[in-house]
Amino acid sequence: MTENTQQKEQDAQAQTLGLMRWVGLTYMVGGLFVLWLLDKIILLTWSIFAEPNPTVVSAIALGAAAVSTFIAYKHERLNELVHEVVGELSRVTWPGRDETTNSTVVVIITSIIAALILGGFDAAWSAITDLIYKA
Repeated sequence: MTENTQQKEQDAQAQTLGLMRWVGLTYMVGGLFVLWLLDKIILLTWSIFAEPNPTVVSAIALGAAAVSTFIAYKHERLNELVHEVVGELSRVTWPGRDETTNSTVVVIITSIIAALILGGFDAAWSAITDLIYKA
């Protein structure tokens, strides 16, 4: 194997490992969200019938979130979708600091101009309606 071929293989492996890191992070964030959501739902439901024990509620939510995250990870179509999304996001060209700053300034100036125009229309309409109601 030539040195150039080995370097390409190492780069491909590094990129794959980098993408797998983001896929894993996606599942962890999803699992934490499910944990938080289940904790709130179980706590609310349990409080209807009796005083809930927060430790037991959190343990039940943790178990259910862990199982659901594992099932989601093993689901072939969902796993493929997550890999495709992460792959597409890795190819996105994100704007630099200067481009973001310039775009922010344009949005702020446009918002101010639109507010002034709408404020002018509002003032004019208010004056017209005051004339009509006072007459």
